[in-house]
Amino acid sequence: MNMKLSFSTVRSISGLLVCLTIFLATSINAQDVTTESDFFEDAPLILTASRMSKPLMESPASVSVIDRQMIKAAGIRKLADIFRLVPGFIVGNLSGNTPIVTYQGQGAVFARQIQVLVDGRSVFIPSFGGVPWVNLPLLLEDIERVEVIRGPNAVTYGANAFLATINIITRHATEDLGARYSLTASDSTNPNVRDAYFRLGYHFDDIDWRLSIGTLKDDGFETVNDSRETDKLNFRLDYLANNNQFWTIQLGTSNTISGKGSPGSATNQERNEDATNSYLNINWEQVRISSSTSIRLTHTEQKVIDNYQPEPFSIGPISNVTTFIDFDRLSNRTDLEIIQTEEFDIFRIVYGTSFREDRVKSIYLLNSNDFHDIHISRLFTSMEWRFAQDWILDLGTTLEDSSITDQEYSPRLSLLHNLTENHMLRFVASRAKRNPILFEHSGLTIFSANGNIPGPGMTDFDMKIWQGNPNIVPEDLISYEIGLRSQYADSAISSDVKLFSYRITDYIDEASFNEAHPLLGTISVGTSENADGFRVNGLEASYNITPISDLDIKTGVSFVSIDTENSDIKESYPEASAFITAQYEWQSKHSISASYYYVDEMIWLHTPSNTTIPSINKLDLRYSHLLDESSETRIEIIGQNMLEDYIDSLQENINERVYLLRISGGF
Repeated sequence: MNMKLSFSTVRSISGLLVCLTIFLATSINAQDVTTESDFFEDAPLILTASRMSKPLMESPASVSVIDRQMIKAAGIRKLADIFRLVPGFIVGNLSGNTPIVTYQGQGAVFARQIQVLVDGRSVFIPSFGGVPWVNLPLLLEDIERVEVIRGPNAVTYGANAFLATINIITRHATEDLGARYSLTASDSTNPNVRDAYFRLGYHFDDIDWRLSIGTLKDDGFETVNDSRETDKLNFRLDYLANNNQFWTIQLGTSNTISGKGSPGSATNQERNEDATNSYLNINWEQVRISSSTSIRLTHTEQKVIDNYQPEPFSIGPISNVTTFIDFDRLSNRTDLEIIQTEEFDIFRIVYGTSFREDRVKSIYLLNSNDFHDIHISRLFTSMEWRFAQDWILDLGTTLEDSSITDQEYSPRLSLLHNLTENHMLRFVASRAKRNPILFEHSGLTIFSANGNIPGPGMTDFDMKIWQGNPNIVPEDLISYEIGLRSQYADSAISSDVKLFSYRITDYIDEASFNEAHPLLGTISVGTSENADGFRVNGLEASYNITPISDLDIKTGVSFVSIDTENSDIKESYPEASAFITAQYEWQSKHSISASYYYVDEMIWLHTPSNTTIPSINKLDLRYSHLLDESSETRIEIIGQNMLEDYIDSLQENINERVYLLRISGGF
């Protein structure tokens, strides 16, 4: 099979979808008798946009919701691949089998402009930044839904909720009683998938608990040393106490052994990295008639062991260089958050505070064996005011104080107008900050080595590779959006279309400076600096369509244009991306689904030579058969990358066709 959609084809399809939205929005007449109670009866409630539970139609920002059924239908195996189902999101693999997720552009090894939460707990790593998607203590089978805010959300979650916010919400323990398992294997030696999952859930009086364990193994890309083996364990306890008090206690750990390095490289030799990620999440909430109070305490620790002594090598005129490379790092994050909500007839408000401590210890990052700390305190509030019958004003702000930046103020104003019971128009203006991480601000990388220097002979020397810049300031983003969310009860169609424009100033970029070395002359040292800003304009549209009861279709497109003199930034934004996934069920036992993804050509930042990656056409197919209804025993056949092979970030990352067989059931 060899099918490929061109950029012009995707643009034409997008135009038709947008025209369809406008037509449907303007064709409502007096015969539409859907009542407000009918409309909102089964509407999904979201929390991430403002910390207040709202119907999706009344969200003060662009939100995509991916439920567990959508994840199953897409045949997803890797956590990061979920976000292929969100308009504007781009997923790739950098440094071999290491997933990277970005929104619209600026994709790099450590994406630092997206805030990622798991049940409200930030999983952003304080050391390098970004999210360790492979090593998160999270199993796909435990996910209930994923809420994605497509746009800045610093008003709710502070700095780093910059371009987008992801909140992965796991299932309540009472939904997973009994035992369940699944086994997954591939047909080929690359990637040679061998996954297993087991879950045990139990209910006793007012207590429900779930224990989940899993292992994920594969050999990665054929020509890259990127095999991995990940073992995960999660425990969740839900307790309903007196006076409507709810306790949730979650803890877990994940360990990943992964291949690193390149064959033949003098300093980046082939080896294994050992990474462990552990967490604790305790949440208490008391719900009253018109108010609620919640307190959340979380702690996350990431430990990476990656050190080795390479064979002697040369640096320019210096021969027989020996050194010890120590990439070991330990980072942890502790966060205490207190939230209060109040509700009145036409007015709701949420307010609270949080205190966070980030700690990092790394010879490589900071040239020190001591912990370096960052302290962050935050005050936040959002209010919803229904000041007229068809109007809602949503206004919020966050005041944040960090030990390495000045105080920051991040407001958002959203005005929503109910055109009809089926169409909600929104106007959004917001501001967000992206704080520099510790490495960008205070990093210091110095390698101690010994080598044969012409003249002095065998000599000990130090070589500085990186020096942070304490004078950089946070990136600043101002964003505007006009959106229309629609829902048609009779035809089972919902849509969300938005036009957006944002400008980023004080963009934090990698740079270098020359420094005199007593033995080596002038050397180049990497650093960070604030670069020129740029503007991004675009359009996004998403549709959920259920033409008949057994057929479910979801699709989305994104188009962006960027105004910048920075060619790398410009090329990191693909002009178009799109997805469509469809699932059909019959006789309650058979299910077939297909998922297609398209990404226009682009580059990933900070990769060798910033090579342009050709456009991606990816097709995944899935067939599922329910063998036994009582035990929910099911067999699935999944075909991934069914079109031509494609490169997703680096030339050696060749994604080939692979078939997966999965068996699951309960007892």
